[in-house]
Amino acid sequence: MMTGVYDAWGSRLGHENVRLQIAQDQDMELFCEYVQVVPDLDKAEKVLRTVRKRLGEEAYEMIAYAASYPDERKADAIYRMIVLGLHLPAGRQISGMLTHPDVRLVFELKRKAWHITHRYLGFVRFRELLNRVLFSEIEAEADILALIAPHFADRLPMENWMIYDRKRQKAAVHVKEKGFLIVEEVKAQEFTEALDSEKEAQFTALWKTFHQAIGIKERANDRLQMSFLPKKYRQFMNEFS
Repeated sequence: MMTGVYDAWGSRLGHENVRLQIAQDQDMELFCEYVQVVPDLDKAEKVLRTVRKRLGEEAYEMIAYAASYPDERKADAIYRMIVLGLHLPAGRQISGMLTHPDVRLVFELKRKAWHITHRYLGFVRFRELLNRVLFSEIEAEADILALIAPHFADRLPMENWMIYDRKRQKAAVHVKEKGFLIVEEVKAQEFTEALDSEKEAQFTALWKTFHQAIGIKERANDRLQMSFLPKKYRQFMNEFS
């Protein structure tokens, strides 16, 4: 998307004559000329540097979260928000211009992605494999790996760990004391046969016993529990497996 923003700006066709869309999201229209955008890291970084410098960190965060949420309108809304912000005398005001439809849409998508990210920060569960790597799986509605990975890199800097997004077949891989990177096109079969370490079963049993011990049967409230922890998050949590 950021490469698309760069190419659209440089096309000099006029912003009103250009629209960005995710290729797989919409059917092709008549009387339109389609240009396939090839991702270019240098172009994308130039756009993001400009956003941070001219529009500020708040706008940069809005765009980052909105870009992760699955919505066919996001590419064009982000493009128009950036164009509008760069034409303002004070570009940093753009993040507060929620009466503008494109800015409002980016804000709404950011809010949805933020809520998903916030929940996964608490719901991710790691298990230790035989090779001593901490492994976790998620199947998030939004592409949030790059948003949650810094949180765990900060809290587990001395561990080798991986968070695998089964839905998108990509993983955040953290190397001890060296930070993390995002790896794409990772097949789930590579992990289905991975064995847990010898102590993992013990700690899993202890974790489940702890939950059972602090629970009070007479005060069980499934509806309340569901509001805090919906079923869609439970398939990869060992206390429910």
